Amino acid sequence: MMSTWFQSVKDALFGQRGTEKQRVQDDPFGFSIPSKPRFLLSPIVERLIAKTSIPDDQQKLLESLAQKGVIVYALRHRSQLDFVYVSLRLYQLGLPTPTYLFDLRPYFWQSRTYAAKIILRNVLKHLSRDGVPDPYENGYYRDMVNQGRSGLLFLLGEQGYYQRAVMVRHDPLEHLLDLQKETPRPIYVVPLVLLYSRAPRRERRGFWEIVFGNPENPGLVRKLVSFIRNYSFAAIEVGEPLDLSQVQSELSEDRWERRKQVFELRRSLIESGDEIRRAVVGPQIKSKLELKEIILHHPKLEAFMKRRAKASGEPVWKIRKEADEYLEEIAADYSYTLIQLGEKVLTWMWNNLFDGIEVDMESLHRVRKAARHNTLVYVPCHKSHIDYLILSYVLFRNNLYSPFIAAGKNLSFWPLGPIFRRGGAFFIRRTFKGARFYSEVFSLYVKTMVRFGHNIEFFIEGGRSRTGKMVLPKLGLLAILIQAVEEGFCDDLVFVPTSICYDRIPEEEVYVSEITGGVKKQESLGQLVRARRFLKKRYGRVYVRFAEPMSLQRYLERNRYDLKTLPSKVRHAMYRDFAFRIISSINQASLVTSHALVSAALLSGSRKGTAKGQLLQTIQIFLEYLEQNGVRFSRSFQNYDVVIEDTIKDLVKSKLLERLKDEDDELEEEVFILDDEKRLTLEYYKNNILHFLLPAAFVSTSILRQETFRFSLGDVLDDLAFMKDFFKYEFVYDMDTRDHQLAKHVLDVFERLGWLRSLEPADNQPYMLTHRGLMAAQAFHGLIRNFFETYWLVLRSLRYVQKKPYAEKDLIKKVLSTGEKHFKMALIERPESISKIVCGNALAYFVEKGLLERRLDDSKGADKAVEKLEYCADRQQVQYYSRRISRLLRAPHLALQ
Repeated sequence: MMSTWFQSVKDALFGQRGTEKQRVQDDPFGFSIPSKPRFLLSPIVERLIAKTSIPDDQQKLLESLAQKGVIVYALRHRSQLDFVYVSLRLYQLGLPTPTYLFDLRPYFWQSRTYAAKIILRNVLKHLSRDGVPDPYENGYYRDMVNQGRSGLLFLLGEQGYYQRAVMVRHDPLEHLLDLQKETPRPIYVVPLVLLYSRAPRRERRGFWEIVFGNPENPGLVRKLVSFIRNYSFAAIEVGEPLDLSQVQSELSEDRWERRKQVFELRRSLIESGDEIRRAVVGPQIKSKLELKEIILHHPKLEAFMKRRAKASGEPVWKIRKEADEYLEEIAADYSYTLIQLGEKVLTWMWNNLFDGIEVDMESLHRVRKAARHNTLVYVPCHKSHIDYLILSYVLFRNNLYSPFIAAGKNLSFWPLGPIFRRGGAFFIRRTFKGARFYSEVFSLYVKTMVRFGHNIEFFIEGGRSRTGKMVLPKLGLLAILIQAVEEGFCDDLVFVPTSICYDRIPEEEVYVSEITGGVKKQESLGQLVRARRFLKKRYGRVYVRFAEPMSLQRYLERNRYDLKTLPSKVRHAMYRDFAFRIISSINQASLVTSHALVSAALLSGSRKGTAKGQLLQTIQIFLEYLEQNGVRFSRSFQNYDVVIEDTIKDLVKSKLLERLKDEDDELEEEVFILDDEKRLTLEYYKNNILHFLLPAAFVSTSILRQETFRFSLGDVLDDLAFMKDFFKYEFVYDMDTRDHQLAKHVLDVFERLGWLRSLEPADNQPYMLTHRGLMAAQAFHGLIRNFFETYWLVLRSLRYVQKKPYAEKDLIKKVLSTGEKHFKMALIERPESISKIVCGNALAYFVEKGLLERRLDDSKGADKAVEKLEYCADRQQVQYYSRRISRLLRAPHLALQ
């Protein structure tokens, strides 16, 4: 009688009643949601969830996996709220959405009628002898996989733990491995990390953490509060997928051994999620006060302070107070709230300044992978004060936590200083000269930061480049970071060379003023107020690309360096080599912008006026060479004719160019006039891409100095070796390419482009320049003529030092004054040759070669000692360099007697 009663109730509930009956029959277990989850406030919640970011490259990964196989997502903790959140966001983006769960019935998110019937059906099954149906044994999950539907499982949870580890019953991961044997399509287990907040954890637990529980496995209330407070900064990150078809062959036939292997797979998925979380959120943040206390109690610093106290006779507490003052001057005071606010402000600022920020997502993907396993050191080029803001903004917007930034002490003025500190900036003096104690405190601060796993950002050039090309590296902070690895503060550091390119920069006028001899103005509140005018202009686009991350440990192993036994001279050479490799990587990661290409073409000649046809021809020459070398261009080059025309219009609008054309004469060609004072501005943009064109410029300069248009590789190599050495303080070269390889590559490219003809191999001069090749060679040579002229001006001005020693800044003023006179006399062609920066580099070269010597002049007292340059060259040295310049420029009047 009882069984008949049960049957009558079942028939009443699950009899022939349309679509609900069909749903119960399709899924009598209650683990699926055929469509996206729906609930009372779903329209409002969906609008908020729509702000959750999933990186573009990860979206493409999911689309690719769905085409090849079946996706089963894996979340760390068992949570219906996380399931709904993930499902809604994936649904919004049109990505594979989980439609069933392992070991969790989402009653709350199913239709009420269906959920009620499933609950009652399971109760009746439980009361009857049949028992609740098992989705594993009844083939439910097998059917879902065979239908190609995406699912979701949880890696941790109390119920799953007892089922797997204690009762040794069904394990979702093991079940999927069994199903993989039966299906030809691969099953991908994809770890997902859902971050309601990207705020880094603090060392000490706050009040809300005590109330809401562990943030590693937050409860419902914590999640809801975090979501409401941070929904616009929430993120979903996709980990490395686990292809079960690839691991199938490695599984043991023994049941217990197989269980251990499945456990290891689960651990690898959990650790993958932890690594993702670390890359996005970063390590625990210690307060500035706590960090200062840790540093002040470091044994190395304590020993130094005791020695200092003993040597000076001062009490130790005064020495410790001095160290604390240094730390107060240096230390960052990181605030995630300010980072969030800064993202909003910078978005508004970039929208007013630029037409967009383009990030190379492929290179960013490499950085993201490196960030999951390593402490990173970002090393961007330094073209503008906004470089660090751009980089931190790009990283934060792409779910990577903002690094701590080494900023010059000149930026610590109020009100920017306190803001920058809260944004992660720590401040460094321009020089450590005579400040040994400060140096010890600063280096220990940096080493402590990497010890706790914080990513660092610093500018290896020291200051901003006023010339547009990379400045030779400063080794101080790099040496501190390498020593951090040597001294065991961290196992490895991965350096990320970063290129930030601009169509135009806001500091154009300031740089031109400084290059022509103007004094750099100290950063101040007044400067900040005056900077408002920059917001009234637009500067085109910004382009961010990352070079291949460079592991310090791999570099040391590859070159067989043992840091603990390296002699001082070898150690310095190693620092220098690694630094130059970083700069070379930044150069190679950069791209060609239309403004840089047009500027290079305009400055390849000396004439003020350039016909449009000639300009376009020169642009085409450079473009063809760059394409042959596989150089990357900005995306705007996809519409080449339009972008070149728009760039020329922008330069005319900015009054860097003047357009001449008789509107009544349609046959007359347009002519562009370039005033002398505007050339230095364009020189900056030309230099942005000069490293790509430099090998061709060197080879072309050598070809043009030959007596005929026929020459050999040997003729080029001698000149190439001289020019690379002569400009060693100007340019960074590819350290792995020999001169022979470099010259041969350029000649091969010239030959492919029809600029050279190769004659009989037996001929002593197997190359001949064609007519178009002559035009190309002249254009390439024109790119570096101004550097030769500046170095000649310095040589010419050494006669002043013969009479009496000069301080470097005073001698540079003399050189610039000489340059102005010689330009008016037409002894030099290029106004951009009159450059304070290049003069300084030339003096450094001639000091190295023994033409000048630096000596300390203390004639006015030791406290007023000044370094001066003294003449110590013989006449033959000056004649040698001037004659080499004269021959390479084909300018006999430059040979000094």
